[in-house]
Amino acid sequence: MGAFELQDTRSEAVESADCHIHGHIPAPPKKVKDECIVAYKVYDSCRRQNCLTASELGPAMTAGECIIGEHEHHVGEIIRPPAGATSVTMEKLKISKIHVIDKKPCPFRNGFWDVGIKFAFDYCLVFRDSSGCVLDSIHAKNFFNSKTTLFGSHGSDLIVGTDLFSRDSESITFEAAPFIWVEAKAVGLDAKLHHHRHGSEHRRHGEVLITIGLFSIMKLFRLVHLNVQSTGFCIPDECEGSHDINPCDYFSDLDFPMDIFSPPQRKEFMAARTEGFEAKIFS
Repeated sequence: MGAFELQDTRSEAVESADCHIHGHIPAPPKKVKDECIVAYKVYDSCRRQNCLTASELGPAMTAGECIIGEHEHHVGEIIRPPAGATSVTMEKLKISKIHVIDKKPCPFRNGFWDVGIKFAFDYCLVFRDSSGCVLDSIHAKNFFNSKTTLFGSHGSDLIVGTDLFSRDSESITFEAAPFIWVEAKAVGLDAKLHHHRHGSEHRRHGEVLITIGLFSIMKLFRLVHLNVQSTGFCIPDECEGSHDINPCDYFSDLDFPMDIFSPPQRKEFMAARTEGFEAKIFS
């Protein structure tokens, strides 16, 4: 179009007038701009699915001072089941802590890092006799050490100083090496009593052997400066106020639970159990 040619703006004028008549004013387009940010950039990651047995965990150990039957237990000692116990169950399993015990450049692969992680498990053991009655319970623990190698790029003697992570006015310094991020979920799979004879007197000693399923994700990340395109700051929506809910209205809106009146057949039942197990272990 030439410098003095006329442009047909009738449609735009009609649209603009229509917006103003109906009270709708079009929002101006957001301006995109380049911004420099400090970000946690993941350089490498991996996942593992470990089935941990007594060979990796060892026998169950006490997490606190207690007395079970004739045995006095101290922290970290192997748990001796009470007399008359014929079964044991593991309850309330959780990962109490994840320790980063080692991080160093891999001597055989340039740019890679050897990472050592220690998982601490807490749980409760419940002992029962042959009739199923509870004899005693105890707070127990176990540990598992894991090693992996991930790419984290080259190391250097660069030192970073910041007060971002400090609770006081003083700044902290750290090496510009990759940081470790670990996420994990533990699933209790099995617990059983193990008896064996010891010495010439044939005294019977017992211990508890457990099996734990461990899902874990490990990442190596660095603090880096990135140039990104942005349309501005995030503006949150207004908070919703609390509302009184009529229980009958809520109940009336529910779908009728036909499945409880029509038990599923084997195929549907097994599929639902599989989905439920996956949802439970990842919740």
